[in-house]
Amino acid sequence: MGFGMFNRKKGRYTETKPNKERKVISYEDVPLDDYEQERTDISPKTVKKIVIAVAILVAAGLAVLAFVNRDKLTPENIGLWWSYEMLGTGGQGYPVEIIGSEVKPGNFAVNQGRVAYASDTSFISLNSSGKEISNVQLRYSKPVMKATENRFLTYGLGDTGYQILDYEKQLYSGTANSAIYTGDIASNGHYILVTEGNGFLSELCAYNKDNNRIYKYSFSEYYINSVAINSDGSGCVACGITSDNGGMRTGVYVLDFGKEEPVGKYVIDDDAIIDSSFISNRRIALIGDYASYVIKVGEEDYTTLSYGDKPITNYCFSPSTKTFAIALSKSGDGRSCTLIRYNDNGEETASIATEYGAESFSIHKGTMAVLDGNTIYTFNGEGNITNTCDAGTGAKAMILTSDSHAYVLSINQVRFFDLANSSPSKIGD
Repeated sequence: MGFGMFNRKKGRYTETKPNKERKVISYEDVPLDDYEQERTDISPKTVKKIVIAVAILVAAGLAVLAFVNRDKLTPENIGLWWSYEMLGTGGQGYPVEIIGSEVKPGNFAVNQGRVAYASDTSFISLNSSGKEISNVQLRYSKPVMKATENRFLTYGLGDTGYQILDYEKQLYSGTANSAIYTGDIASNGHYILVTEGNGFLSELCAYNKDNNRIYKYSFSEYYINSVAINSDGSGCVACGITSDNGGMRTGVYVLDFGKEEPVGKYVIDDDAIIDSSFISNRRIALIGDYASYVIKVGEEDYTTLSYGDKPITNYCFSPSTKTFAIALSKSGDGRSCTLIRYNDNGEETASIATEYGAESFSIHKGTMAVLDGNTIYTFNGEGNITNTCDAGTGAKAMILTSDSHAYVLSINQVRFFDLANSSPSKIGD
């Protein structure tokens, strides 16, 4: 409890004393009155100017940060962050036991510390402290989950049922007219479904966030097996296969939901597309069995990135950095992988030869990581190993969320690791 009182009229501290006399210790041999007077040499106007200048600098810094992350700072994302991270803590930390008997590696996603997965029984979301946010029952024999930043599409492969969800709850449950082959969803809630065609080989329908159909395209030449919607939900790419004199032929359609006919159509001979993604607004990466391809929307040709005689063991997309990467094995057992990263023009930006396999593969900014058995290895752009971490028994999938943090899906748990400490960590403790 102090004995100083601020005298507003004099603009300085004046000394008040209790009833009993007491000695006042000076500071640096300066009498207290002189010391206190020295503290007020800066005028209130000057102090006000300094405060305003600092506030302007802080505001400018926040403005720059907001501009850099403008795509993520939507009202919905801010609301999710506040609800789940500020108000929704209380979990016991990771690891967290999975609900259901199995989660496929492709049905596991992480965004901004929030985990979502689809098991054989349920769609589950968790916050960064491991607290369960949603638990929605799934009724599919072969569940598939497609994820974006804040939206999820789940459907049963070969079934007609599907669901639209966010991290908090189910938003919609629908039934397609025919068996569903594949689909995808954008962060604004627009989504696409490819089904058996009525009189056609395949049929693609696009829906807006209100679940109203906004587009339909029927394919008479190809069975569509891979689709990707663009970031604003205004178009997509659809890849399909057909036989050609005993061989394989792939057709690639670039569709704009505002136009009746495709804005791009390509043919790839003797290869099938495994997966596809928009890695930037007008660049599409296709992962094939024998090569990867980059399509530049509006151009007539595409870029082919051959694997040579090395089989592909894994791949990953990174739209946030406009890149994608593939893991090619030098041996038949999937080990001794070469990790190759490409930009959205199909130009190689990194190539790392390793002795490890890539049962799971993830990239974050300049770092690439592989899961080999139950061990995670991270590499910098020069190919040096930066972290090695035991991911625990039964590890199946790994997602890198920073240069040194990763989430792991095992056969019965979701785990979090601080790779720099080479030990499992609990967030939220």
